[in-house]
Parts: sequence; structure tokens; C-alpha cells
Amino acid sequence: MNKLLVLLLMLGSFALVFIQVQATMCMVCNSFKSGHCLAGKSNCTTIYKPGCRTRNYFLFSQTGKWVHNHTELDCHKACLAGNMYFGVMKISTFCCKGEDFCNKFHGQVVKKIIY
Repeated sequence: MNKLLVLLLMLGSFALVFIQVQATMCMVCNSFKSGHCLAGKSNCTTIYKPGCRTRNYFLFSQTGKWVHNHTELDCHKACLAGNMYFGVMKISTFCCKGEDFCNKFHGQVVKKIIY
């Protein structure tokens, strides 16, 4: 009887190893600009899909163009990709999963003009 119980426990443990949910590591940053985190740099781990979120914030300028203000990176269990508009502010959201730090390179990069 003891051998049967030990065998069942071993089979149960073996099955749990293969059924585990894969966690995704995401970059967290409150103010990400030009490829660098300026404030609030850390990491988060999520098991939710889609997991990592990137939000680019734009302000509508007097010249009639959307100008990048900053980017926020975080984990989110209900990330919805798309654009939201709040008057003169636009938030463009990108979601990703399955690869650690997949949100790191999706922050808006502002090209600098050198004269």
C-alpha cells in the first residue's frame, strides 16, 4: 500500500512540473525616453496574457502634430492594444507576452536632429 501511495505522489509531482504556467518578466519604467529609463526602473513578473504593456504618451502640438512626451512600461493583466484620445493627449498601447522583457524595445524613440 505504501509503495502505491509513493508512486501516486511521484506521478502527481511529475505532472505538475510540465503543467506549470510560464511567467513572463516585464520591464517597468515610469518615464522611458530615447531608449533609457529616467524614473521608476524595475521589473515585474506576470502569468497573465498578454502580460507586458507599453504606453506611449503624445501631446498634440500647435503645429498640428502628435509629439511624443514619454513612455510607461509595466505588467498588466488586461492589456488592450490601441489608441485612446483625451483632448490634446493620445495614449498608444502595445501588449506582448511569451518573451522576457518583450516591452523593453517598444518605447517611442525620438530622433534627434543634428545640424
